[in-house]
Amino acid sequence: MYYCGWDGGGTKTEVCILGPDGQEQACASFGPLNVNGAALETVAQTARDCVAFMASQPGGCGSCAALVIGMAGVSNQNAAALLEKAVRAAGYRGKLRIVGDQEIALSGAVQGPGAVLIAGTGAICFGKDQQGNPFRVGGYGYLIDDGGSGYAIGRDILAAAARAVDGRGPETALRDMVFSQLNVSDIGGVITWLYRPETGKKEVASLAPLLLRALETGDAAAQAIAVKAAKDLAELAITAWRKTGMTGGELALTGSVMNHYPLIRAQTEALIRAALPDAVLLSPRHRPARGAALLAIAEIEKNKA
Repeated sequence: MYYCGWDGGGTKTEVCILGPDGQEQACASFGPLNVNGAALETVAQTARDCVAFMASQPGGCGSCAALVIGMAGVSNQNAAALLEKAVRAAGYRGKLRIVGDQEIALSGAVQGPGAVLIAGTGAICFGKDQQGNPFRVGGYGYLIDDGGSGYAIGRDILAAAARAVDGRGPETALRDMVFSQLNVSDIGGVITWLYRPETGKKEVASLAPLLLRALETGDAAAQAIAVKAAKDLAELAITAWRKTGMTGGELALTGSVMNHYPLIRAQTEALIRAALPDAVLLSPRHRPARGAALLAIAEIEKNKA
């Protein structure tokens, strides 16, 4: 018998298999699984590959006690239904639960009450309080939220470039960096790129790494963007702790912004520690795929109770 978890992303899907003792038995990565961003046939092929990997384990798919899949956008019931259909069509017939990617991230990240602060393309703080009640702050999408995310940083870089062109903001190295990356010669070219039908949140977020280069030069506009991102991210966690009445607990910081922007991470941590001195800040204990497999174990244990 084994337990299986999938971390279904927009570029890859990680599969983690835990044995009866909870120890990692096997792990592999396959293609994209997010039905909100990938073609249905691509999702179907990834599902087939993942199920085939499960079938290659001792006892095959029939030995899987439970499968938990985490994926962004599953609050869209159509997306969840399409994913379940793909998994069933791939040949898996056992117990299946589909949850949001924040749930598997939390499951792998902390022990006991606490939360995970995720800052990637989007941004959210998701956790469980001392009574096990779930809570969330933020994560409402790039159109109205996601401050401190990769998208927000990319958007603020574009804004800094536009303000510099007009003279409303300080001169910044970000302007020429944006022009160069987009292969345009003026702000008009930037606007044309931004409002193309094929330019979406991922394309805007892809500009975020320019911030690192600009920070190395001491660029004032870049520093202001980093400070703003840190404040926005810290606000998510601080608000979560205060609204739930938590004092201690673990807070895991993860996502591309936390992992690759040391200045933003350091400033975010400093703000959180000042406001929540009893919270324990850490990096995630385990990967989200393992978190999904741990939820599969919890699913079986819950049914035994």
